[in-house]
Amino acid sequence: MQTGYVMCSADLGKVLCLNQDKSEVVLVDVEGTQDLNRSICLSDLTETKNIYERLKAHGLISNLEIVNVARLYKNFY
Repeated sequence: MQTGYVMCSADLGKVLCLNQDKSEVVLVDVEGTQDLNRSICLSDLTETKNIYERLKAHGLISNLEIVNVARLYKNFY
């Protein structure tokens, strides 16, 4: 179980994760806690915002929300 902040879609249905070989970021549908465990989760909100801005500047992501991962886990427990 992760703690901290994740980047997700506005409807909280997808989270940002690294792919299998850790070479790019992908949005993954949240179908269970396994998907949340794979997500990029950072403990510091400022650090999360910084990384979000860098990914957005490089065109790797578009409009995402930064939320506490506990809010997403709450849907499954």
